[in-house]
Amino acid sequence: MPQIIVTCPPGFEYLLVDELKSLGADSANEGLTQVIVEADWPEIYRICLWSRLANRVLFPITEFDCANEDQLYEQCVNVPWDIHFSVDQTFAVDFVSRRSFIKHQQFGALKIKDAIVDYFREAYSDRPSVETDTPDVRIHCRVNKNRASLCIDLSGKGLHQRGYREKAGEAPLKENLAAALLYRADWPNKLQQSAWFFDPMCGSGTLVIEAAMMALDKAPGLQRTYWGFTGWKRHQADLWESEHSLAQQRYQQAKDSTQVELYGNDLDQQVLEIARNNASIAGVSEYIAWSCGSFERSERPESDFSGVIVTNPPYGERLEQRARVSRIYQALGQWLKAKFVGDSALVLSTDKEHGHALGIRATKIYRLMNGPIQCELLKLELQPENFVEPRGKVTAENYQETLSTHAQALNNRIKKNLASLKSFLKQQQVSCYRLYDAEIPEYAAAIDIYDNSVHIQEYAPPKTVDASKARRRLRDIETVVSGLLDVPAERIFVKTRTRQKGEQQYTRQSTQQAVHIVSENQAKFEVNLSDYLDTGLFLDHRKARQMLAAWSRPGTQLLNLFCYTGTASVQAALAGATTTNVDLSNTYLKWAERNFELNKLDTRKHVFERDDCMAWLDKAITAGMTFDLIFIDPPTFSNSKRLDGHFDIQEQHSVLLEKACRLLSPSGKLLFSNNFKKFKMMFKPDESFSMRETTRETTSRDFVRKPLHRSWLIEPKN
Repeated sequence: MPQIIVTCPPGFEYLLVDELKSLGADSANEGLTQVIVEADWPEIYRICLWSRLANRVLFPITEFDCANEDQLYEQCVNVPWDIHFSVDQTFAVDFVSRRSFIKHQQFGALKIKDAIVDYFREAYSDRPSVETDTPDVRIHCRVNKNRASLCIDLSGKGLHQRGYREKAGEAPLKENLAAALLYRADWPNKLQQSAWFFDPMCGSGTLVIEAAMMALDKAPGLQRTYWGFTGWKRHQADLWESEHSLAQQRYQQAKDSTQVELYGNDLDQQVLEIARNNASIAGVSEYIAWSCGSFERSERPESDFSGVIVTNPPYGERLEQRARVSRIYQALGQWLKAKFVGDSALVLSTDKEHGHALGIRATKIYRLMNGPIQCELLKLELQPENFVEPRGKVTAENYQETLSTHAQALNNRIKKNLASLKSFLKQQQVSCYRLYDAEIPEYAAAIDIYDNSVHIQEYAPPKTVDASKARRRLRDIETVVSGLLDVPAERIFVKTRTRQKGEQQYTRQSTQQAVHIVSENQAKFEVNLSDYLDTGLFLDHRKARQMLAAWSRPGTQLLNLFCYTGTASVQAALAGATTTNVDLSNTYLKWAERNFELNKLDTRKHVFERDDCMAWLDKAITAGMTFDLIFIDPPTFSNSKRLDGHFDIQEQHSVLLEKACRLLSPSGKLLFSNNFKKFKMMFKPDESFSMRETTRETTSRDFVRKPLHRSWLIEPKN
């Protein structure tokens, strides 16, 4: 009797054993992310066709020690590959390694491919072709502790690919993970009790479609068009056709006789259309009732039978989204407690705090992985004895009650910073400022105040820091800020700052559109605290903007290169300057124009030009332009697709400044700054210019603890 390996995601093993036994494979024994099964060919084909949980079905052809790449090649070149496929067929190789000498998957796969090609060349003076997408035969090698298992991949592609999901929404569940959730919800047994099913945040519909396929007894592999065994020489087509025909009959019979209530709801109409289309392809759309809107407006189905609610709410893995997601869980818990007493629910979560926010005591908690994300699956019996009051709201009066010793130290530090800045803020009438910047290593974040809102930038923790510990520290920061400053959660915006490359700094991080209008001196600026990594206002350049305004008067010509949102230009324009603003980002240029309009400045009298600043300088030099003031604050690095090559401030600042000096009027001033921590000034102006560092002059009181930029003033000698 053949032995096969059925692979699965971590945490699925016991469920998969039960499923395989229900398919006739009595000798199923679980391992790590796999189950070993002894089965006849009808059972093997049945597993391929019917397993809702498996990733792949592998047929081992040999095992061997694999201590190095030479041993891997020698063992593979001696396999009689022509009993599996012929020289005129196509093949592909997958390689997976754990705790072994060969770690690089592509390298391992290449060595096996070379061995197979060499075998056929030696035997037939010809070689089969490699086809990575849909080969006739797919070879799969699994190496664990330098012991290799070489297999034929009977599934060909991951079994989670049922063939119905043409499109998906944001962060969709894989189909086999959705099936695991349904098994944990006891959906197959609940079907026998006339239960209904509801996913209130269905996204692209995977959960409700999988629930429908179970209800209609539809084999998950029934409409797959590609299998890894059909081109394999040992494939037994008659047995496969028999199993496939039987599965088709079962589906048709169930369609004719099944009555089931299935409901899918989502807030996003476009995503819901994707779900409808996926359900149509899966052949189950007529059994699902769809609705669009907030789940809180949805009512319990009118049924005398109990039902099952299974849902995968937004994760909020990006920490800046976590407060919003927590509010969704709170609302979900209130909705379940108000309308679904007597039913059961299963909720997927990535954070213990989400479970607490539900306010419902879980009767069972399962831990599993959704790709790289560790999750908890909360099984809820919706009975009043399981309902608990959610944690109280953090207030200025009670926030210190739950603070740890470390969090109390953070509280004391922020309180001290606030006291030291008090007179400065009052005298300068500053309402947007930096309050804290990673002064306690455990709390590596920058905290900025924008009038009555708070913007927290967490510096991404290293991979060595446990993710749950990092989330706990960020919660400490939010709690301290909310309590100490008496700011409600909805006015606290959190982002995680990592190194940005290319166009990432221009990419939308969220769509909350938390736009505020803030004041600085006589100017007003639009800031967006939610949607982009930067807010639109560099607080550390406050004094630089003041200096440019002080140097400006009617008739002054200002050039702002890498102008960002034009805040420096606005300050100068309010003093009478005419400005030219150059940036590669259309998003920022439009933002700059809105800042001008906000201050009642006529944008027709100012220039906003989208261009590569280095290339623009060449054009300006050729055109003979001159400027009385030039402000340059470039990014550290950019490899935007709009650039010819890349921009590196350390490499290119000398050329940048040399070109800019050629545009400076005889009595002009050029203010240059950048925030590259390792920056070394290599530019040496010619004898007609003077240059001095002005970092102290452009660093404001709230940035003295940790200056973000260095600056230089370049002027022609009189």
